Amino acid sequence: MNKVILRTSQCLRLNYSDFLTTVNTPQRFLFKRAWSTAKPNQEDKAKEEPESKIECEQKPTEESAANDEIKKLNESLADLKDKYQRSIAENENVRKRLRKEISDSKLYAVQGFCKDLLDVADVLDTAVHSVPKEILDASSHPDHKEWMDFYKGVTMTKSELLNVFKRHGLVPFSPNKGDKFDPNIHEAMFQAPVPDMEPGLVAHIQTIGYTLHDRTLRPAQVGVSK
Repeated sequence: MNKVILRTSQCLRLNYSDFLTTVNTPQRFLFKRAWSTAKPNQEDKAKEEPESKIECEQKPTEESAANDEIKKLNESLADLKDKYQRSIAENENVRKRLRKEISDSKLYAVQGFCKDLLDVADVLDTAVHSVPKEILDASSHPDHKEWMDFYKGVTMTKSELLNVFKRHGLVPFSPNKGDKFDPNIHEAMFQAPVPDMEPGLVAHIQTIGYTLHDRTLRPAQVGVSK
């Protein structure tokens, strides 16, 4: 064994191939094993280097794929958030419209009934104005007592009917002569030339108008100058 160690130390000055020719087969096997354990061969190094390069190349690729996936998820989240907010806004608008429709239906539920009663109010107004002015001026005359009772009765009935209208939001309005014609609250029954009056003005009031909760229920019927 000592001879083998001595011979091995002497052969360190030689190259690997020359040394193999100077030792016998068993000794050559032991030396090969020691050499391969102590120093990896070039082929193993060549195999390790590409693997390390592949791992380094795979890391940036995986990071890029992860970043792309995160970007897609953020875009999807932003899109869902936008749709959610739009849905909430749309639902709120629907609720507002429904509340307004319900409120309007409560306010204007009596619209048709009130419109029918306007004819009764017109008849009472005509009855009040049918009493001659002379009778009203001489109301103390005993012959005019029946006319005065009739006038008072019709006036009270008309006043009570207007109070009922007012409680339900129905209010009469009457334009004045010389007012500018407004198609939103006036209905032109005729046009006629009127001296000393510009065209497009109210020249005659035929029937008063009514509003229901600030909405024109019936426009005032007027004559317009031209």
